[in-house]
Amino acid sequence: MSASEYYIGDVATPLDTEEHKTRLIQRLRQYLEIRNLAVLVGNGSSIPLGAPLVHSTSKVEAELDKTPYRLAEVAEHQRARTLLEHLLEVCGDIGIEPLLTALVNIQGNDAILRASEQTIGGVTVEARDAALLERLLKKWLYHRCHDLSCVADERLRDQEELFRRLLLRSTTLPRAKVFTTNYDLVLERALDNLGVMYFDGFLGTINRSLRTESYHYDLYYPGETTEGRVSRVDRVLHLYKLHGSINWRRRRSGPDDVIINSSLPNEEEYGDVMIYPSPLKVTEMNGYPYAEMFRHFGTTIHQPQSALLTIGYKFQDDHINRLIYQALSIPSFTLIVVIPSITVPSDPAKLEPSHEIWRLIHRISSSRILVITGGVKDATGQYSAGAGTLHEFSSTWLPDIRELNVEANAREETRKALEQLRGTPTKEPE
Repeated sequence: MSASEYYIGDVATPLDTEEHKTRLIQRLRQYLEIRNLAVLVGNGSSIPLGAPLVHSTSKVEAELDKTPYRLAEVAEHQRARTLLEHLLEVCGDIGIEPLLTALVNIQGNDAILRASEQTIGGVTVEARDAALLERLLKKWLYHRCHDLSCVADERLRDQEELFRRLLLRSTTLPRAKVFTTNYDLVLERALDNLGVMYFDGFLGTINRSLRTESYHYDLYYPGETTEGRVSRVDRVLHLYKLHGSINWRRRRSGPDDVIINSSLPNEEEYGDVMIYPSPLKVTEMNGYPYAEMFRHFGTTIHQPQSALLTIGYKFQDDHINRLIYQALSIPSFTLIVVIPSITVPSDPAKLEPSHEIWRLIHRISSSRILVITGGVKDATGQYSAGAGTLHEFSSTWLPDIRELNVEANAREETRKALEQLRGTPTKEPE
């Protein structure tokens, strides 16, 4: 358990008094009304729902042999497992995402760059074996993430409340942009439950293809006056999946494109499920659409008067961190981090990636960095309460602008009524 508190720079303020709580809510309201608001949702927000952990391949190695994760062909499955065992033996534990990136690079789409074999950590890997191991890992990821489709709607209330409050921003401001590293469809389900319209980069109805220019579109009501004025549709946002999605597929027949396909893949199609993470590929086509998604992320947070709210993101993706650190060089940029607990280094002189949030607080120590932390675990070992959890942050600390506006109007009406009764101006209540 970690106590609920927030940091501005390296100064910690416990959330144990009404004054401290009110100050945090008012500060978050300012950020919620900033011109350019971006939200980065990490895997920590889906883990309480059963999302897989991807930081350690060795911890899921035995699970790969179970149905429905194992490859259908026994010989192919054994080749993939033999390669994985050898990699773990020689290289030590490997994160699933970096491993997928290496496997994809070995296979390369460009005939000039593709080799029959390459190495990973000194281990020689044949392209055929790389393809089999990639398919095995993606099959496991697909089914683990697809299991979240069975999660009851009641368990998505925290995601829904987060979106509801984000969408209370003024329609005169640019649309809020939500980025996620998650492969699952939890956020899409929450948005559908709310009846929210969102741009996800895809166009079409039956055959939905990725067209990232659609992020530049917007929605308006038709003109209702002789002047032809239009009204902007509210409850709209943009959704970007930085690491792909279980319903993205590489279309091999016809144009080499990215499409939406929600059907269960057949055995050969798992390799085409687009859930590998890094934009740093050996060819331009392999880098698409991930590089395009990251370009949108960088462009969004590098604009003046921008704020980035991260929830459940542990700052362990170097390619994302690099863009955030670049944004911190912009004087008008603000970073808000919501995380249940902070890993404290045993030796502050030897920081590891797992201590990155600690470094943000104590090494960078900027007043433009707000870290909200605090978490209490339930019987299952998942964080269920605390200021740093999605549940408490979305329902308690992220302000409901509409309610605050009602309260402010009520105070103003009370002040005016008192002035009339007393016949003298009354100072507005603090």
